[in-house]
Amino acid sequence: MTKASADSENTDTIVILIALDTLRADHMSCYGYGLETTPGIDELAGEGVLFESCIAPAIPTHPGYTTIFTGLNPLRHGIVCHRGRLLLSEEAQMISQILYMRGFLTVAVDNLTATGAPWFSRGYEYYIFSGGVTVVSGGCKINGELTTRKAIEFLEIWREGRLGSRPLFMFIHYWDPHAPYLPPPPFKGTFYRPGGKPQPLRELMMRTVWGRNILDGWAGRIIEEHDDKAYMDSLYDEEILYADKQVSDLISWLMDHELYDESTILVTADHGELLGEHEIFYDHHGLYEGDIHIPLIIKSPGMPRGVRVKGFATHEDIAPTIIELLGMDVDVRFDGKPLVEAAERREIRREFVVSLENTRMTKRAIRTRDWKLIQTMRPDVYGNPAGHLELYDLRRDPEEKENIADSEEDLLKNLLFKLESWYRRTLNGNPDPLTTQPISMPIRRRG
Repeated sequence: MTKASADSENTDTIVILIALDTLRADHMSCYGYGLETTPGIDELAGEGVLFESCIAPAIPTHPGYTTIFTGLNPLRHGIVCHRGRLLLSEEAQMISQILYMRGFLTVAVDNLTATGAPWFSRGYEYYIFSGGVTVVSGGCKINGELTTRKAIEFLEIWREGRLGSRPLFMFIHYWDPHAPYLPPPPFKGTFYRPGGKPQPLRELMMRTVWGRNILDGWAGRIIEEHDDKAYMDSLYDEEILYADKQVSDLISWLMDHELYDESTILVTADHGELLGEHEIFYDHHGLYEGDIHIPLIIKSPGMPRGVRVKGFATHEDIAPTIIELLGMDVDVRFDGKPLVEAAERREIRREFVVSLENTRMTKRAIRTRDWKLIQTMRPDVYGNPAGHLELYDLRRDPEEKENIADSEEDLLKNLLFKLESWYRRTLNGNPDPLTTQPISMPIRRRG
């Protein structure tokens, strides 16, 4: 987009931020997955920029989206728990607030405010409640088709000028592929290929506290239908395919109304999902790659086409990138950096990224290109004491199967030093929210 859009002179400007909840990047075909789970998003990536290593600075939902919208590191905005006790400070500016004050019509198709986080409605002139409340890994979730329909209905109203002539910022939140995995027809059954010896899932999940928890709920009901891990995993992939169809329908509408070419569309996720890695079944805790490696795809007139960018992007970069694409000069501090120049050179120059969690358990991690160190801050239900360290050689062991912390003492000390130094600089003398805020949604022990 041109500098002219900075003061809302271009009333046809559209910025659409799409979040696909719980989507791990390595299960998307445009990120190299072996199944064609995201054909529509693949096409979008081919016309825009795909960031190969986008990392969530904090998981799960509330920390992830708060970081996306503020461009602040979680240690600075303080939201490190899902459904925690802390409310976001009024001093933290959301991207929706910034754009509203610059003359944008701002709208969200979302229900995050119903999850105990009222700040997610800040800055929106229209907050279209999508319906439903997702109970973490249980309950029901809003239908993706309904979310798409509500988004398109609003776009129709905006296009017809019934709300005046203003540029538009829209946030669309799809809950798929978040659990429970319930892909509707014709998506269900797309990827599952019965044959060979099934891997009984109930037996695997009974070994862990979290597995036993969800066996009492949605997972147990699915296993009654088919007790095979490959079947459950295929449902997750089919949920991704279903969500991809919703994004494709939205893009088709933009194309049909000649709005696509000049629009800026961003696709990302708050966090990923573990599918049994480290015996964490169908949830998002642990800070492993399946949890924190999420997609980031941007298609915009202000970005190159068909480019893949190496190096670490993070949620913190999304808000400042939107501001730069709009040519705005705003007096707001972001911890992230605009990604336009990095897209042009096809590389982001970051030595490492740090990720946090304080919902199911309290951990922090430092991720370099080749290494991952995870530090347990409070004892967890998997038997790890406070101070437990996990070190993975991601070049040789990308699935993080072998903890080599005991055999790489010098490397371990170096990464711990970098993590602690970064941590103290970022806190800048303020209290550490990982130690001052209790775990917000601990895993309950069951029989």
